Amino acid sequence: MQKWTSGYDYLIIFLILFTLFSCSRQKGVKNIISKAENSIEQQPDSALQLLNTVLFPEDLSKSLFNKYNLLLLQAKDKNDKDIVSDTVIFAVKAYYVRKKDYPNAALAAFYCGRVWHEQKNTDKASEAYQEAGEWADKTKDYNLKGLIQGNWGILHREHSSYEKAIELNKNAVAMYDKAQNYRNKAGALKLIGDCFVLSEKIDSAFYYYNEGIALADSCKMVDLQLSIKNNMGVTYMGEGFYEPAKKLFNEALAFSNDSVEQARILLNIAQVYVLEDNMDSVNLYLDKALALPVSDPWLMRTSYLLRSKIEEKNNHYPEALKYYKEYYHSTINVFDSEKNNKLLEIQGKYDYEKLKNSQNRLIIKQQKILIILSLVLIVAGIIIFASYRRSAQNKRIMLDLEQKTGSLQKMADNFSKESYTFHNVLLEQFDILRKTALIRTLLSENEQASGQKLLRKFNEIVYGGDMPDWDKLYQAMDSLKNGLYNKIRSKYPQLSEMEFRICCLSCETSFNDTEIGVILETTTNMVRRIRSDLRKKLGMFKGEDFFTFFKEVIR
Repeated sequence: MQKWTSGYDYLIIFLILFTLFSCSRQKGVKNIISKAENSIEQQPDSALQLLNTVLFPEDLSKSLFNKYNLLLLQAKDKNDKDIVSDTVIFAVKAYYVRKKDYPNAALAAFYCGRVWHEQKNTDKASEAYQEAGEWADKTKDYNLKGLIQGNWGILHREHSSYEKAIELNKNAVAMYDKAQNYRNKAGALKLIGDCFVLSEKIDSAFYYYNEGIALADSCKMVDLQLSIKNNMGVTYMGEGFYEPAKKLFNEALAFSNDSVEQARILLNIAQVYVLEDNMDSVNLYLDKALALPVSDPWLMRTSYLLRSKIEEKNNHYPEALKYYKEYYHSTINVFDSEKNNKLLEIQGKYDYEKLKNSQNRLIIKQQKILIILSLVLIVAGIIIFASYRRSAQNKRIMLDLEQKTGSLQKMADNFSKESYTFHNVLLEQFDILRKTALIRTLLSENEQASGQKLLRKFNEIVYGGDMPDWDKLYQAMDSLKNGLYNKIRSKYPQLSEMEFRICCLSCETSFNDTEIGVILETTTNMVRRIRSDLRKKLGMFKGEDFFTFFKEVIR
């Protein structure tokens, strides 16, 4: 018993530890997700790093798993990472739609649009943005509404649908204004200006550019000031207004602390001087750009193109061809670099799947061990239960026999004290005193542990066989009662043998229920039950004495 109990203890401890570990992990991931969600707008790079620390998100609860995937895609998109293969967002959206979680359903639908957008599936992307807008209308998230409208506008601009793009971006401006998100509002104004430039409506473009710059200036949004001024400079350059272009480029350069951005603006200024046929200035700004610590392949590509144009202007055609070849190879390297990045991402996903499969194999192995252990413990439990039940039965038998033995011992103790009654004659005739004592001396330890064997041994000792000699008992009782019991048998022939014997012994007031059970080899409860039935069958009053009843009836 002790051994199996210990096994149960180990199982309980294992299950408790497993539950605590699982709950602890879920709680830890929940904290990570909460921190990432709080920082994703202002510090998307930090949010992405936090989310990348979560291993095997597939093992999380449904709510955490879907929230994790939604935030991960959001962080990747804000960090300009490739999201083309992040199609898990479709299932995430379906989950939030089923839950009627409108804010998350709207956000997930928007990122479904972003994934379709990156996959160049215009129709699907447009449908997703429209659905996202419908879900967002059920919320008061004006920032998300602006984001949906703005990206839908970008999709239309990419397909030369400039009027629709302008309309959608104006909607975005209104939403951002309600949300008091002035950064995104300034960005949307810039996008409207870009669309007007592409529509060749320069005056309208500069109207919205100037509104965007004014807002960026008032909120000290340096990056947007730089971006809008740079776009205005490019627009002036395209229209042939070189001086305003150079002025805006230099103003943009003053806002920049990033070497890559600085190099890009310097190369824009160099291109203005190419258009003005001022090769000395081209070389000056080109050298400034190349002197910066920049390894951006796109900038290197642009620099080689400019070098080629300079040599061509100077009629140095072999040199011009040389730089043009470098420009060509740089272009190839740029596309190869992007291809390699995608391959590295695919390799990373493959390595992750390998690690996940290894973990799954380990989990399956652990589950097999747990199942086997559970089956063993179940079988052990059945055995323990059966043993306990058998032990309980033996205890009940032993208790009944102890009661009988105690009654016989009491009968023997009273033998020397009572007068010469029928009870004494009976004890003397069967030598109860001696034979009761023999019960304890003749039984082995195994027989004492078995109630069934004890009962059989008792009968062998007391009665000399398997059953007591009822005929001798009956003759002695009937003789002392002047033939009363024979008369009872004649008057009540319908009584069974057991009922008749209990009637007879019940008339002997010196016998209690336990003693009658010993003599008739039955339980005390059975004696009481049969006597109760007899009272009803014979029409006796409750508590009426058997001897008095039969004496009156026979008389």
